[in-house]
Amino acid sequence: MLQLIFNCDIIHFTNQKKGVKMKKAFTMIELIFVIVILGILAAVALPKFMGVSQQAHEANLKSFVGTLNRTVGPTLWSKSISNGKNGDISYLDIESNLSTYIDLPKEVNASAINLSECNATDKNTTVTTANKGVAGADYFVTCTDGNANQAPVFHLFKGQGTVGDTNDSGSLLE
Repeated sequence: MLQLIFNCDIIHFTNQKKGVKMKKAFTMIELIFVIVILGILAAVALPKFMGVSQQAHEANLKSFVGTLNRTVGPTLWSKSISNGKNGDISYLDIESNLSTYIDLPKEVNASAINLSECNATDKNTTVTTANKGVAGADYFVTCTDGNANQAPVFHLFKGQGTVGDTNDSGSLLE
């Protein structure tokens, strides 16, 4: 045991004689460089992630409007044609059970959807607004009613809109 301790001391002593210095921690300059590099990376990366949540909500609303145009609108239009209403979907009472046709996104308040307002074939009429607390901005969905030859068309706008208003002010998104 004494020999082992003695050998370790000799090794340590010889390392010091050769000029090898054993480091046990980072120097202050190394730490400063690491902090500066992390700061630069954060300054570059953070602006890219700031709007990601808003973009996700907007994409969800665009998907909702796209689904209205591809599946719900043509289905309701077909039902209207078969009932002799010439493509008019405003008479259908489906606000309460729209979820049977489509999964409603959290940005859309189910009780705020009013498809009976979709009654004009020549202008956009607001049928619902997005929940600003969830969506993060003002969005509204408009509808141009169908006729005997064409299904209703839904659009998503960014801006202020009130259900029932003939409105296409704002930025058309979809």
